[in-house]
Amino acid sequence: MDEADQALNVEYGEDRNLLPVIDASEFDGVTVPPREWMLEGWEPLGSTTYLTGLGASGKSLLTQQRLTCSAVGLPLFGIPTRPGVSIYVTCEDTQDELHRRQERINAALGVSWQDLRGRLKLSSLKGMPNNELCVFDLQGRMSTTPRWRQLLSTVSSVGATHVGLDNVAHFFAGNENIRNQVAAFTGLLDRLAVEINGGVLLLGHPNKAGAEFSGSTAWENQVRSRIYLSLEEPDASGQSDPNARRLSNSKPNYSSRGQSIRFVWRDWAFYREQDAPTDTAAELLATTAASADNAIFLACLAERTKQRRPVSERRSPTFAPTEFAKMAEAKGVSKERFEAAMDRLFRVGAIERAELWRGPDRKPVYGLRATAGNGQPDLAEMAQILAGDGAGNGAGNAREMGTESADFCAGNGAGNAGNTHTPYVVGGGAAPPGPAAPPTPSNTQPDRSPA
Repeated sequence: MDEADQALNVEYGEDRNLLPVIDASEFDGVTVPPREWMLEGWEPLGSTTYLTGLGASGKSLLTQQRLTCSAVGLPLFGIPTRPGVSIYVTCEDTQDELHRRQERINAALGVSWQDLRGRLKLSSLKGMPNNELCVFDLQGRMSTTPRWRQLLSTVSSVGATHVGLDNVAHFFAGNENIRNQVAAFTGLLDRLAVEINGGVLLLGHPNKAGAEFSGSTAWENQVRSRIYLSLEEPDASGQSDPNARRLSNSKPNYSSRGQSIRFVWRDWAFYREQDAPTDTAAELLATTAASADNAIFLACLAERTKQRRPVSERRSPTFAPTEFAKMAEAKGVSKERFEAAMDRLFRVGAIERAELWRGPDRKPVYGLRATAGNGQPDLAEMAQILAGDGAGNGAGNAREMGTESADFCAGNGAGNAGNTHTPYVVGGGAAPPGPAAPPTPSNTQPDRSPA
């Protein structure tokens, strides 16, 4: 007797040749049960929810924070969770990383380690072989694996009702483009959700073409809910906060479509600005404003460079903050805020004083320029760097820039217009051909920068 026959015997006993049916008349006079949720309006009880999003958008952090909320009965960004023992199983991060992340989540939510005792379980399978939960034979038939049975035993042992699995690339060994294999796999997870009277949150990635998920449309159609984590889109002025995220209910079967919620990354946790502690909320607002000012400064500098109208970091008739504040691209940013932005940009080598071009007399003209991309800033990339270390890729930015510089540019220095800006910084990015700017005013090479 194969595994499928054994399952049928357990389910139906002697009537295993019959489908489970109910006569609709039996509902007569029976109170309709209310719909129940793991995350109200987003993750239905007894189902698998598929969470996708770009790499480094913070899916793993979001999932660990989401499971922490359900473990202690807290809402996630104001959305009620169903209290219950929660387990996060990841093939992506080590136990040490889970520890570091959890410490920051605890601080953000105001919970202690003892609050989590017996309520939140973390499991790292990173680097372990054979993490697939099922395999398929040549005829496309699915059979479960030792890892699946180990998962079932663990979930049962700890009494978990919330299960987070990170991610589908490790747990699904079938072909993501074959519908019946995708349907069988998601059905397996749904069966787990039903048996534990809870829910499964499965993580995945979008495809290269820009769709919100990769593979067959069965990934969309088989789950009862699919949610998507994205970076914030630029506003009408072209600006966005690189630390901001948006969670969208892209495919809800049991709730209204189009719900979304905005939150921000800060200090290795996610916050809604209105939920953050007073000091953190103020810091978040300062960070957002500083990041926008940095990007606007670079946009103004790019426009002046395009017009071949040099500006200077020196207080003079062509002092960059003064000139930029007059431009349409300034979008209301004051001279003082531009001074603070210039100081931040100098500190990380995003701008420099250098030779810009040769004048009609063949003599060099000096002034400010961006250090990225031949003098033309890649605003999206620069905004990410200047916003500090964001979820997923921030540690790398901090390593490249230095933690102090990354934190400073994230806005910790916002509003410090009184700081003395660096008069001359050599940046590390690409620059137009030509000799570097003189390192000191005493250099005998003529200075044709704006006076």
